[in-house]
Amino acid sequence: MTKVQIPFNNRNIDLNISNKNLLSIIEPKKIKPAKTIDDLINIALKDPTGLGTLSNIILEQKMEKAAIVVTDITRPSPDKKFLPPILKELLEAGLKAENIMIIVALGMHRPCTETELIEKLGEDIFNNFKVLNCEPINKNSLVYIGETSWGCPTWINKYVVEADLVISTGIIEPHLWAGYSGGRKSIAIGVAGEETIHFQHQSEIFDDPSIRIGQVKGNRFHENAMEIARMAGLNFIINGILNTEGEVIKVVAGDSELAFAEGVKFADSVYNIPINEQADVVIAGVPYSKDSNLYQATRGASYVKFSPFPSVREGGMIIIPATTVEGAGQGLGEQRYYNITSKADKIDNVIEEIKTNGVAAGGHKAYLMALTLKYAEVVIVGSKTPEIVEELFMKNFFSIDEALNYAFRKYGDNTKITVIPDGFHVLTSKNKL
Repeated sequence: MTKVQIPFNNRNIDLNISNKNLLSIIEPKKIKPAKTIDDLINIALKDPTGLGTLSNIILEQKMEKAAIVVTDITRPSPDKKFLPPILKELLEAGLKAENIMIIVALGMHRPCTETELIEKLGEDIFNNFKVLNCEPINKNSLVYIGETSWGCPTWINKYVVEADLVISTGIIEPHLWAGYSGGRKSIAIGVAGEETIHFQHQSEIFDDPSIRIGQVKGNRFHENAMEIARMAGLNFIINGILNTEGEVIKVVAGDSELAFAEGVKFADSVYNIPINEQADVVIAGVPYSKDSNLYQATRGASYVKFSPFPSVREGGMIIIPATTVEGAGQGLGEQRYYNITSKADKIDNVIEEIKTNGVAAGGHKAYLMALTLKYAEVVIVGSKTPEIVEELFMKNFFSIDEALNYAFRKYGDNTKITVIPDGFHVLTSKNKL
């Protein structure tokens, strides 16, 4: 037997897999931080890629107002570490605290609570600076800034548009459509209006072969998002890359295109793992911040399916341990996913409905999960909302052992199992050897 640890809720659980059945354990490259996170941040801020320091930018361009766009609680971005040195530099360059706005990039997720924002940003920052959740469906909070060359109508949070200096924080990790998250995405999706988000989340976008996890070059989604970020005035990014322990192993800062490209190159060397063979069953772990609802947790299954060479075979099974205490999720986008899928008689109807009539922003998840479920069965383990799991065409089991017994009944005693402890930080490609 081989023991493998995999996250479940806020702890790790042990899996004991027979050596006869265990095909592989797939993990990102093992890299430990060469320096402390504070040192990595300070080094990046003192020598930004493609730009001068924040102080120089402010002084040279006589800037007075700044907007700092941070990720919401669904992203493990270390904003509590990023913000203090950024704010210190802004204040020392002459900006007044009342002219610095911290905006939480939600996309179509639910607003963060005060408690969550204090935990994410730190009590001192929350109490001494203006912090607000963006409002994607409130036109009064948005400004229309034109169309991209792709025809995307672009509505952006007014505080971002009005700022002289726009900074975005975040992490660079594999993303289903953007190739990699981070950089421009916090602006193009995170603080955009519903109409802008909607344009970037239609079935024809996802059917475009250029839009793939881990693929940035030539990616239509990425190029449109980058254009939106430029239109919105994104001046400066600071992004981290994490290892499997959630530690920051690299920080990039500076120009929104050059620093992002530097981060993507490093991230791809860590997360893109070549494999030789597909398994019958893949068990994919979900980070604690992502297991609270099915909208987020099932990304682990979609990352498996949409990888260049999926780690599970077609007709196989993907097992996701997740509590999903919020069911499908509480945000508007999450509820749209639930409503579209739960009302369908079968998965094919979800695909047909969205291809025929389109889908509002957030509901795109229904299309992506339908494609995932057409490829492989998805099983959730340990859900607190099992009835919702079943409504969304997935199976629910109380334990991993129950789920594996079901898999053995389905595929036989020689079922091949792959374990991906960190399902959000792995994409698999065909080994060229």
